[in-house]
Amino acid sequence: MASQRISMPATPVSAQEKRAHGLVLGSIVLSLLMLAGAGIWYIAITGIIGRKDWDFMTYGLGPAVLGIVGGVLLIVSILCYFLVPSVRHWSKPVARDLWKDRYRYSLILPGLIVVFIFSYMPMYGIVLGFKEYKIKSGIMFSQWVGTYHFERFFKSPVAGQTIWNTFFIGVTQLVITFPVPIILALLMNELRSTGYRRTVQTIIYLPHFISWVIMYSLLFSLFSITSGLVNKLLMSLGRPAINLLSDPNKFYGLLYGTSIWKEAGWGTIIYMAAIAGVDQEMYEAAYLDGANRWQQCFHITLPSIAFSITTMLILNVGSVMGANFDQIMNLRTAATQTTVAQVIDTYVYDMGVGKGQYDLSTAIGLFQQVVNCVLLFISNYVVKRMSGEGFF
Repeated sequence: MASQRISMPATPVSAQEKRAHGLVLGSIVLSLLMLAGAGIWYIAITGIIGRKDWDFMTYGLGPAVLGIVGGVLLIVSILCYFLVPSVRHWSKPVARDLWKDRYRYSLILPGLIVVFIFSYMPMYGIVLGFKEYKIKSGIMFSQWVGTYHFERFFKSPVAGQTIWNTFFIGVTQLVITFPVPIILALLMNELRSTGYRRTVQTIIYLPHFISWVIMYSLLFSLFSITSGLVNKLLMSLGRPAINLLSDPNKFYGLLYGTSIWKEAGWGTIIYMAAIAGVDQEMYEAAYLDGANRWQQCFHITLPSIAFSITTMLILNVGSVMGANFDQIMNLRTAATQTTVAQVIDTYVYDMGVGKGQYDLSTAIGLFQQVVNCVLLFISNYVVKRMSGEGFF
């Protein structure tokens, strides 16, 4: 008998599978469009086309054309996100929300435009850290040198000391100064007189409005070796003068003391606002159960403001490598500026503004912000795992 070929009926593809395949395909195409547009636009803006002998008159049209092509691809990818049927499943809730709250979004639109212009567009300047900047060539057309400036900084003899000073000051200031506003808020919450509490709060947060320049002038008037009021009083009593401003061994204490003096009262506003939102019935119930003021503070007040505390802690940890530039810049002297007072921010200022090495200072600043960003995510992860509450 002749062999017969038995044909199996083809399995029909369901509508759900077709939709899933179309969704995957549309997502891939949309992602490729966005990546292509962003990549071309980045290449155009930075002027990185593999040529070091860049000349605007010869190659100036290329970046403009690439920029237009990249911008068009970005716009097309955004339109595809809202119009292509295969990805409408994702974009439909977004479009519905935008249309539903269109008036609210129109109100915040000017603020978003301002943030984009003054906060995001200047980020283009970070490419300066990867170029050998020439004022005549500008940022776009300066020679691309890769990671040369990063290597130059890390190999310099001052890099280790500068990074260590920044990290040490950031960590110790966080440990010493962070709990102070919380303690002050808890203590002021225990004051019975509302008028007295408001008066105390006003007095302790007024120093926040004094600039660090004026703050240093006050310190100089009090602790100057030659003309300081405190040192004159000590010497009149036969006591030795205190070299508070120029002694490297006293510099850290000066930082912590002035930070608490200037900013602790201002920080209590956030915690006082959080405490004001605590349900008073919980205090009444705890009082009826026999809890004293300390027990109410530890078991009601602190847990109620835990989210505010964790949020502020995460933000402060995220800025550990960004020591207070205004404070250190004004408090450092000739005896301390090259030793204990030399942090990344002041070094960037010295190299960029002082010596005009904008490319090197940009590279150092970029390194600093990357470290801060990593610390922010790590601190948020750790705090969220420990307390269950995080910033994001």
